[in-house]
Amino acid sequence: MKTTMKSAIEKILGTYGILEAFQSASEYAVKIENEGFMPLCIEKHGTQITVTHYFEMNGDLIADPDMEFTTEIDPTAWLPVAIQHSTGHYYRALIKDEDGRWKASRKQLKDQQSFASMWARNLLQQGFASGHLVRAEVI
Repeated sequence: MKTTMKSAIEKILGTYGILEAFQSASEYAVKIENEGFMPLCIEKHGTQITVTHYFEMNGDLIADPDMEFTTEIDPTAWLPVAIQHSTGHYYRALIKDEDGRWKASRKQLKDQQSFASMWARNLLQQGFASGHLVRAEVI
């Protein structure tokens, strides 16, 4: 079975008993610290979900990477909307036009789905869902 960001995040949140709260809320945010790795922040704002690692540089929090997903197109899936890296590179896979229709860059959609799958596998391998949690909090 292919690991998706949705399946990995659901496994991580389920480990800490907060999956149901995340799924049922329209607004939710959690920060998970796992010793030896950058903190992981997961936020939900309606149909938008963001997954982000943060590091600190010169007193500022820097996102790397920061991925935005939507469940508006398919409520059972998280489709990548955009990704931003600490280098400032920003790529959109989906955009909503003025009539509310979603338009996709097929190349970006494929690239971001591939990246999200790799990142999801890494999160699980790094122990974010295996009980090595330092802290999880609603923020």
